Amino acid sequence: MESSVEAAVVIKSVRVKASRERAFSVFVEQMETWWPATHHIQKDPFELIVVEPRVGGRWYERTVTGQECDWGTVQGWDPPNGVRLSWHVGPGHDSPDWVADMDPAKASEVEVRFTAVDEGTTVVELIHSHLERHGEGWEQLRALFDGPGAWVSILEAFAKKVDEEDAL
Repeated sequence: MESSVEAAVVIKSVRVKASRERAFSVFVEQMETWWPATHHIQKDPFELIVVEPRVGGRWYERTVTGQECDWGTVQGWDPPNGVRLSWHVGPGHDSPDWVADMDPAKASEVEVRFTAVDEGTTVVELIHSHLERHGEGWEQLRALFDGPGAWVSILEAFAKKVDEEDAL
């Protein structure tokens, strides 16, 4: 039987044709180039997604009108091995729109690990844990993140970007 802590985790992975260093760089430094344009918090589309390269740094989107919205903070920074981010984003309880709640007690964690298979191949593993911290309805949130329209499609978009750059 699965405990509630084990149940509150979503694990996904993707294999990319890139060194671990390049995969890490594309993931954290070029996020706006591969992150699905439909996945944003603000009313306006994002033009930039920033992961500040240090523990305690911000993870946020900046819209085309200059508005910024935090998605989380950098909890662990170990390039090119991985990055761990707090995740403050989820559906509003009274609204279908997604919102950011910056209460640290209500944040889950997204850890991304980069493991070299060989010189030109890296496995990128994403572990989204502590989903129970989002409170009531976290089970639906977990199911959403585990479904095809969330981390699976996000990692596929990331892999496509890495592979496109490899073809250049």
